[in-house]
Amino acid sequence: MTRAEIESTIASIENEHDTVLLEALSEHAGFFTSERHLLYIAKDFANYPSEGTDTEYLCLQTHVRVIAIDNNPTFEPGYYNIIIFKGELSDNNLESFLNLCTIHARNADELKFKDFFYSLIALFQLPSEQQYLNAVGLFGELKYMEYVYRKYKRDLSVLWHKNGSFSRYDFSNGRVCLEVKTTASVKTNVELKHQQIFGTQFCVLVVVVCEESDCGETIDEVIDKLQTIPSAFSSVNFGINLAKEIKRISAHDLKELRLAVTNILLFNPDTINPFPEVPEEVSSLSYRLDYSELPSMDESVEKELLDSLFE
Repeated sequence: MTRAEIESTIASIENEHDTVLLEALSEHAGFFTSERHLLYIAKDFANYPSEGTDTEYLCLQTHVRVIAIDNNPTFEPGYYNIIIFKGELSDNNLESFLNLCTIHARNADELKFKDFFYSLIALFQLPSEQQYLNAVGLFGELKYMEYVYRKYKRDLSVLWHKNGSFSRYDFSNGRVCLEVKTTASVKTNVELKHQQIFGTQFCVLVVVVCEESDCGETIDEVIDKLQTIPSAFSSVNFGINLAKEIKRISAHDLKELRLAVTNILLFNPDTINPFPEVPEEVSSLSYRLDYSELPSMDESVEKELLDSLFE
């Protein structure tokens, strides 16, 4: 449902106190309106206690008794969970709210309703940094996911930032990790935090080399392409993390910055460590690593690595 359709429908409702269905997303969830606000309502299968949480943008109400829906009697009476979007319908966050609620309704088993609500809070409270480097980094991670799916039929999106804002690595299954560094510079180096790549966990360094090009793709175009792939890039985890990353870049870079991938290289941390011995007194070490002369993985090793991620 588009923003214009929502505004038109809400404006046409005579009694604003009625709970009116705007769009059914499943048999048990949908978008509604009441008091001129947009609501996401889903059946309370978790049997939560009745409680409420209020933030600047969103309000959560759990285990609410719903007797009847004004314009749709097929939603049976019972207990539902409700997220109220408190922002104006013109708010930039509305589109993200609609997209993420739609994804959640179709994949409700992946993420409990309250956990989904708290993920939305984290999303809408993120600062709007809008930096060029964030855009380049996001482009590289998305293009690497696309590359892996096209070449090996592996959907890395399910392992992307699995712990949300607390993720230490870009992709991880708890044993094997991948950290993607994207560069659009002509210089053959990337900035690393030493302990992240060469710490206790096995972390493969992935370097995505890009260049700005009129023949390249925008981040928006890459996202659209990924979302047309059947049975991939459709999880709640991917949708939430994607929305978070989009919040960190400017609208201009999302739709106008065109980049093209010129190379993708993978490096085994055991063969590229420039500081095998770090003094105990050094608690944090960051530097730029020149990768031009380092040995990269061949395809057979890369395939074994990706297979191990999904074991």
